Amino acid sequence: GCQKSLRGKVIYLMREGLDDQGTYFQIHEVENTTPIVFIHGVGLNHKIWNPQIEFFKKQTTITYDLFCHGKSTCVFDQISFEDFSSQINGLLQFLRIQKTILVGFSLGGLIAANYASTQKETVEKLILFGTIHGRTDEEQNAAVKRYEDVSKNFFDIQSQLTRWFNQEYLDKNPEIAEMISRILNENDHEEFLKSYKLLSYFKDSMIAFDEISSPTLIITGENEVGSTPKMSKDMGTVIKGSKIEIIKKGKHLCGIECADDVNKAFADFIND
Repeated sequence: GCQKSLRGKVIYLMREGLDDQGTYFQIHEVENTTPIVFIHGVGLNHKIWNPQIEFFKKQTTITYDLFCHGKSTCVFDQISFEDFSSQINGLLQFLRIQKTILVGFSLGGLIAANYASTQKETVEKLILFGTIHGRTDEEQNAAVKRYEDVSKNFFDIQSQLTRWFNQEYLDKNPEIAEMISRILNENDHEEFLKSYKLLSYFKDSMIAFDEISSPTLIITGENEVGSTPKMSKDMGTVIKGSKIEIIKKGKHLCGIECADDVNKAFADFIND
């Protein structure tokens, strides 16, 4: 699909489709701008980035569905960070892109960190958003227990929503609760578990965080329980020269709930 619109002086071209590996993508093209590539979290899809795509409409933006999510293919018995790195490489080659600003959320943050630690030439700037690091034994065990529960029963969507958003926001924005519920419900349970396992059993040693050389922004919500402000600060000590931002009152999906604050933090860092 294609649409052209003139917003101010910007020629704005939207394309969507599948690349050679069966990755579903959407690209909003603005000439002579470095593309921002957004990577969603486990169980979600490209739609969580709608507020960011709308905000960054003077710059090329790319969203896509991770393997085994949304409209992308799933040909894996189990899935690794290398598989997700190959997915990014394949998509960038397909779209003929050499340099990116990479933004990863939750599992997408780990995917982005892994990619940036190995493909240094490609990543101009890196944003790790709601990303885990330095889990305590207790946090690790809780994550594994959640995985085991979800393996048997799939998500308790209501408890996910209250983990990811402030209740007051959910009450005022039923359409957002509905959208996220629908995305979670549409997952193929078996396929979803492959990525969820990678997140639940994640250990810091799986990614060379200290090899990341791109300018990096580490950002999370103040009230985030899974990827806490403490984790962001710990990660900041490992990734040289990184900046840390904590979003006031934000929970996991503060990219939607506190979109103005998140977008401002992203833009300040990208334009710095």
